[in-house]
Amino acid sequence: MEAGEGASHGSPERVPGAIFRVLAVLYLRRHPDVSRGALARELSRRLAAGGIHYHLRTLRRQLSGAVSTVPPEVETAMRQILRERDGLAREEELERTLAASGIEIPHGDRTSAHVMVERILPLVQLWLHLNPGRSKRFLASRLANDLGRKGCRSTVDSLQGVLAGTKRRVRRAVHCVLLSCLAELGVTSEEEARLRARELQQDIQRSLRWRSFVDASRFRQLCRLWQVRRREPSTRRLAVLLKEQLSRSKLSASVEHLQQTINGDRRRVRYAVLEAMEEVLREQIRNARNVGRSLLTATAREQVEADLGWVPAQPTSSIARRWLAAHPGVSQRQLARRACESLARMGYSSSPNTIQPILGGRRKKTRGFVHRALLELWNGWTARASSSGESKGGLGTPVRNLATSNGKPLLTWREFLRQARGYLASARSPHLVPLLAVRAERLYGIPRAKAEARIRGRKWSRRREHRAKPLGVVDSLPVEWIVADGNGRLGWNDDEITSSWIGQA
Repeated sequence: MEAGEGASHGSPERVPGAIFRVLAVLYLRRHPDVSRGALARELSRRLAAGGIHYHLRTLRRQLSGAVSTVPPEVETAMRQILRERDGLAREEELERTLAASGIEIPHGDRTSAHVMVERILPLVQLWLHLNPGRSKRFLASRLANDLGRKGCRSTVDSLQGVLAGTKRRVRRAVHCVLLSCLAELGVTSEEEARLRARELQQDIQRSLRWRSFVDASRFRQLCRLWQVRRREPSTRRLAVLLKEQLSRSKLSASVEHLQQTINGDRRRVRYAVLEAMEEVLREQIRNARNVGRSLLTATAREQVEADLGWVPAQPTSSIARRWLAAHPGVSQRQLARRACESLARMGYSSSPNTIQPILGGRRKKTRGFVHRALLELWNGWTARASSSGESKGGLGTPVRNLATSNGKPLLTWREFLRQARGYLASARSPHLVPLLAVRAERLYGIPRAKAEARIRGRKWSRRREHRAKPLGVVDSLPVEWIVADGNGRLGWNDDEITSSWIGQA
């Protein structure tokens, strides 16, 4: 009898063939007139009535022990024959009859070495629901460690595939270890686990939904909407808010991983993270009942997106150098503070510590709104200079000394002294006067003590020169910090003086 194409061969689960063969031996002993071939044909007829088709040769191999496992339907058909022909309906009667016939079943042959994966999937789903902060990878790693202590080796990747349901059969040892993991959570047996799984079916489905992956395009759109609405360029701040939102649902995620997801480094994202992003928008954006609606006009949105984008920092630092050359009394730190104030008026926030390295040319790229803030400062100054009649020429790179190419000073001693006295009122560093005195000594040959006294507006005599205390700190500082622009005006880098003084202290 051939099995037709597409015919059912019963359940994919397998049970040990020892019990089936013992029952067949018992039946043949009680019915000596029945051969093994006749029993195989009887089994085939009964299985065919239930829609299961087996070849006679396969049944003979199962009866002879050539096949170690059999489908449970084959064992059930053999039990049905004994019940109908010999009246052995109950398990106790069957055990007594086997003992009286001298037939024993080894204890290890009563259970199969493998179970179907459908049997452990409800257990896995229940464990994951009771441990929302853990992943299937974590469970697979724990199962691998527990199996290794029992002498059963298995890789984490293989066990993770089992937990995901990609394999048909699983070793029984995995099933036992999984039950022990559930026992730590108060689930003492497989029957109780299945009962709990049915009671928590809706919650478990919601947990599985949170763990599922969805396309990251909508998530990135919501992130971009949050950045545009809040005018917040930092993705790290958004990642921190997402982490806090996930922790309320007892879910864990690192800020670095969330930040990579926001930046578009992931093609898929977990549904729980998408829901957390929607909740962040509801909390952070006022009156955002529909988080997908447009919050800005098209023109304003394009402007904000351009502001949040990255641009090369070199044009920004060039504008900063030109602005500082036109304002020799203003330090780079003060310009950074003015830029922050301009950003605040534009609706953005940043700190001088972030802006100053950009102005100094120590960054390769910056945000568009920083460049726009510097442009507004430059345009505002040029407009005021035009209205007041000031010249805007000579705004090239400031020179590092006060001498021309032939060694002659750009300023006369009187001009140098007049500008130096004009800067004393706004000077923040105590080293300005000594540094100016050193520069005057090098350029004009005036003794350092005399130059310092003249700058301070004091009288000087040669008697007091030998009593002047040496300025060791000044000797150790580079005099090149005193700079001048192309208009012949004197300036200094007050930030470098102060930072060096703090470092020496």
